Amino acid sequence: MGAVFAAAAIPNVGVGAALGVDAWRSALMAGAIAVLEVLRRIAEAYRADGKLTADELEDAVSGEAGQ
Repeated sequence: MGAVFAAAAIPNVGVGAALGVDAWRSALMAGAIAVLEVLRRIAEAYRADGKLTADELEDAVSGEAGQ
């Protein structure tokens, strides 16, 4: 989840700076949204059949869930 957080947070720091938002706030919001999206995908995979496989977890983290 740390990599998901960092991958989403880093690009948003520059945008936030351009808009006058503190870097830490931009990073926190973007990273939190990315992590919550992964958790949503995991919950949907579990809800589908009541179990999670390694492939479903990998798909959720890589962004391939539901495709």
